[in-house]
Amino acid sequence: MAYISQEEKKSLAPKIKKVLAKYGMRGSISIRHHSSLVVTLQSGLIDFEDYSHGDGYIQVNTYHIETQYTGTAKAFLTELLAAMKGPDYFNNDDAMTDYFSRSHYTDINVGKWNKPYLPFAGWIPGKKAPKKVVQAPSSNPNIKLPTNSTITEANDTAETLARMNGKELNSFVDSLMDRYPSLGENIMSQIGYSMLEKEGV
Repeated sequence: MAYISQEEKKSLAPKIKKVLAKYGMRGSISIRHHSSLVVTLQSGLIDFEDYSHGDGYIQVNTYHIETQYTGTAKAFLTELLAAMKGPDYFNNDDAMTDYFSRSHYTDINVGKWNKPYLPFAGWIPGKKAPKKVVQAPSSNPNIKLPTNSTITEANDTAETLARMNGKELNSFVDSLMDRYPSLGENIMSQIGYSMLEKEGV
């Protein structure tokens, strides 16, 4: 009977996170029904569009990664699956005799049914996103700072966005992508990078 504990999940997590970081991917690790170790990919460098139905959600068939995926996606999923299995994994299942005995099941999801996977361009794994800093204008009498001080860009826009309701935010995003697609992609990359740093992935 398959079973995986929280302690086993914790012991497998470092290698799983190492694979995610190597490929510039962001994901969560969880246990379902005490028997399945689940990695849900939320965003990252790899574009899975060719493998989905266009909805940003895939339940990866871990038995057919070798034949259903190619290139970087195949290499990543293969390494991820190996890390999820770990050194103590075993599978003695025999469907012909209805005998099922394995250490645990492994499930990989690209996105969720209600939260699609987001591919981000422009990430460089292992490299931190640059922080934008603005020099304090010395000629402005209203700004009283030491001579060598700098100030991070005060972003009133961020507060404005945070106060938007869902409809307003969708309208803003649509407008941004229509008028400035490169800027929109760059913002997505920076947000994704920041989320990776905050979660330590």
